[in-house]
Amino acid sequence: MKAISNWDARLPKMHAVKTQMARQGGGNAASMPDDLGRMPNALVISSATKLPSWLPPNFIRRAKIQWLRLKTAAQDCFSIIYLQWWDAPKDPVTGKRMSKPLEFSNRTEIAKALHRTFNTALAEGDTATIEKIACTGLVNSAKSRIQRRKRMRVREEWGLRKYMGINYPRFLQKWPLSALLPGAGVKVIQDRLAPLPFPNSSFRQCTVRIDSVQLAKTASMSGNEFFNVTEYVVIQKLTLHGKEQQWKLWGTVEPSTMEDIDKLMGSTATSETLASRLRDNFSNVTGMM
Repeated sequence: MKAISNWDARLPKMHAVKTQMARQGGGNAASMPDDLGRMPNALVISSATKLPSWLPPNFIRRAKIQWLRLKTAAQDCFSIIYLQWWDAPKDPVTGKRMSKPLEFSNRTEIAKALHRTFNTALAEGDTATIEKIACTGLVNSAKSRIQRRKRMRVREEWGLRKYMGINYPRFLQKWPLSALLPGAGVKVIQDRLAPLPFPNSSFRQCTVRIDSVQLAKTASMSGNEFFNVTEYVVIQKLTLHGKEQQWKLWGTVEPSTMEDIDKLMGSTATSETLASRLRDNFSNVTGMM
C-alpha cells in the first residue's frame, strides 16, 4: 500500500476571497457567487508528526503552536455561537431570536459524505451530481478534467476502502476544541464564520482533515492500487438574507507552512477580527461598507 502526498484525483486548490469577488464584478447578494475563495489567514495545522518536537530545543516553539491552535479554535467557536445565536435577528411577530443550528456534531459526517460523493461522481463523469454538491470553482475544474479524459479516452476508477485513525463518537464533535482530538482519522481542523456585507448574511468554511485508504485506477496503472491519502477538505455554507444554503464542497488546501504559522504567532494585529478582514476585502472590490 502506498502513501502519497499529491495524487491527481485530489480536489483542486482554489483562490482567495478578494480574487473571487473581483471576478464577480458586483456588490449585491443576488449576484453573489457560491465560491468566495478561502477566508483570510486560515490556520490549517498539519498532523503532529510534521510539527516541531516537544523535546528541547523545540519545546517552546511547539508549545506556542499548541497555544495558537487552542486560542484560534476558541475564537472561531465563539464567533459561530455569537453570530448564529446571540446576534441572530429577532422574529418580527414573536420577538424571539431566529437562532440557527451550530452543527458542531455534523461537520465530519457532512465532509465525508461530500468528499465520497464528489470523488465517485468525478470518476464516473457525473457532472449533474458535481454541480449539486460543489462550489463553482470546483465544478469548473472537475468538468475540465472530465472533458480531458473523454478526449483522451481515459477511464478512471475510484473507491474508498476505509478511514484511518480513531473514530470518535459524535458527542465529542460538539466540543468546541475538537481540533485537538488525538489520532482522529477524520477531524475538524478549523471552522470559521464571518458576516457578509448584506443584512443577515454570513459565510462559513470548515476545514476537515480526512485520512483514508482509497482505491484508484487510471490508464497508466496496470491494476487497482490502494493509497494512503491525507486531504484537508474544505466545506462551505452561505447564508444570504437569513436563508441558509446547503453545505457544499469547496476544494482542498495544503496545511499551513511553518512560515505561515510563525507569521500568525508573531502578528501584532491581535485586535483585528476575521469580520473586519473580510469586510476590508469586500469593500476593496465592491466599494461597499
